[in-house]
Amino acid sequence: MTTPAATGSEPARTTGLVPTLAVIAGLHILGIGLLVMGVLTGPIGGITVGLALTAYLMGLRHAADADHISMIDNSTRRFVARGHRHASVGLAFSAGHSTVVIAAGIAVVAGASWIRSVLAEGSSAAAVLGIIGGSVAALYLFAVAAANLPQILAAAQAIRDGGEVTAPRGVAARVLDAPLAKVTHPAHIYVFGLLFGLGFDTASSVSLLMLTGAATVGVPGGVAGVGVGMLALPVMFAAAMTLGDTANALMMLRMYTAAVSDRRRAWFNLVITTVSVTSAVVIATITVSGVLGELGVSVPALAWLGAVDTEWWGVGLIGLFLVVGLVAVVHRRAIRRQASTT
Repeated sequence: MTTPAATGSEPARTTGLVPTLAVIAGLHILGIGLLVMGVLTGPIGGITVGLALTAYLMGLRHAADADHISMIDNSTRRFVARGHRHASVGLAFSAGHSTVVIAAGIAVVAGASWIRSVLAEGSSAAAVLGIIGGSVAALYLFAVAAANLPQILAAAQAIRDGGEVTAPRGVAARVLDAPLAKVTHPAHIYVFGLLFGLGFDTASSVSLLMLTGAATVGVPGGVAGVGVGMLALPVMFAAAMTLGDTANALMMLRMYTAAVSDRRRAWFNLVITTVSVTSAVVIATITVSGVLGELGVSVPALAWLGAVDTEWWGVGLIGLFLVVGLVAVVHRRAIRRQASTT
C-alpha cells in the first residue's frame, strides 16, 4: 500500500486547522478576560497589564526556542512523510508544555507550599524534574531524527536518478521508524510537550513573575491574596506560545507538503529535511550533555556542549527555512517562465 508521499501526488487535505485556530483564539479570550478581572478587582490593578504583556512576550520568545522548532519541524515532517497533514502538531506540543505552566500558576495562586520548593533554585525536585524532562526531550529528538533520516536518502536518490521522491522502504527504514511507530496522531505529541515541560524552566519563569508582581506591591498573603486575575499571566504566556508554535508548524507543513508533492522539488526536500534532522541531533546532543552534567558525569567534550548558548538558534532555524522556501519559490517561477516562453 502506498502513501500519498510515495506516489508523488498531493497528500490528503489538511486536518484540524479550524479547531486549532479556535483553541488559540479561546486562550487569548480567556487570558484577556482574566486580565480584565485582575485589573478591575485585584489589589495590584494596572500592574497586572504590564506583567501580562511581559508574560505574552515571553511566550512568543519561548516558541522560538531551538528545541520547540526542532521538535515541531521533525514531527511535522514525519507525519507528512506518512501521508498525513495535521495542522495541530504545533498546538499539541505547545498545549502539553502549557499544561505545566498553567498548573504551576494555579498552584502559586492557591498558595501551595510545594510549588515554592520546586521553584527554588538548586532544589532537588527541580533537578529531578529537569533530568526527566531533558532525557525525554533528547530521546524523542534522536528518535524522530532517525525516523526522518530515510527521507534524506530517498530525496538524494531521486536527485541522482532524476525521478520522484518515493517513500523509503526496506529493513533499515522500518527499524529506524520502529521507536515511533505508535506516534500516529498529534495527540501523542501533547504527551511529549507535557514531558518536555517537566524541566519547569518556563513554569518557573512565569511563576516567579507572578510572585514578583505580588511582592512589589506588598499584597498580604502574596499571590494567594491577589486572586484568580493573576492567572492571566500563565494563560497569556500559553496563548502566545501556542500561537508561535502553531505558526511554525503550519509554515513547515506547507514546505514539507510542497517538497513531497512535486518531483521537481527533490532538492528542496533534501535541504529542508537535512536541516531538520541535523538540528534535532545537535539539540538532542546538547540536551544530553546538560542532563549528564546534572548527574555529575564529567566528560570534557560534553561539558563544552552543555555550555553552548542556543538562545537564538531557533530564530536562526526559522530564518533559514524561510530563505530556503523563498529560493524554492523563485526557482519554480523561473522554470515556469522559461517553460512558457518555449
